Amino acid sequence: MIPLTIALLLAVVTRASAVNLPEYIHVCKRRDPNVENCISQSVEHLRPYLVKGVPERNIPSLEPLLLKELVAAEGTGIRISARNVHAYGASDFTVKRLKIDLDKLRFEVDINLPHLYIDGMYEIAGRVLLLPISGTGPMQGNFTQCTGAVRMQGALRKDKAGEDHLYYSDFRMKISIGKGNLRLENLFGGERTLGDVVNAAINNNFDAFIRELKPLIEKALSESFLEISNRIVEPFTYKQLFPDN
Repeated sequence: MIPLTIALLLAVVTRASAVNLPEYIHVCKRRDPNVENCISQSVEHLRPYLVKGVPERNIPSLEPLLLKELVAAEGTGIRISARNVHAYGASDFTVKRLKIDLDKLRFEVDINLPHLYIDGMYEIAGRVLLLPISGTGPMQGNFTQCTGAVRMQGALRKDKAGEDHLYYSDFRMKISIGKGNLRLENLFGGERTLGDVVNAAINNNFDAFIRELKPLIEKALSESFLEISNRIVEPFTYKQLFPDN
């Protein structure tokens, strides 16, 4: 769920620079020499609204944060899908580093997230930690000492009126989880003994489990949030999003 928080943060960063926005959003100017500090303050000012979300601005709630569907697959290795995943604790993030280069349209943000609890539905088939694994059903997870990093590359394209619009051509996400545990219910069609063995193996080797799956999850999330981020900025011209003064 760290990537979700990062993507939302970047969406807020972009929207916080637009004109004609509600008064609770602190507008930052493109030529402000302290634009990164200004945007960090804007995010802190907006944090209470993120808890409930701002539907009229297409900003989802962070408590809980909902991911409707996520699919990660590897050729001959493993396929994982999750749907209706709810994450609790996503609003408790802190911005560790924020770097913006508006001339090159590069956006970077690193965050810390002390604790996340998730629940949802999963489907998995393949091998993990050399163990065959299959099943579908509810899942729960607790994760602590989480960090995340996102790098986004923007570009400009013109609309029919000749106005420039920002879009993101690349979205790369890296995640890290300090500690955690995961419970997958109904593994092997509800075979409790085998399910308990696999869940124990996963949690006894949690670092190795996450390390094995992380590239798949990062790739799937990056693709999902690239689409979301572009949907958020699409209606606005570049001058609206980043006014000179």
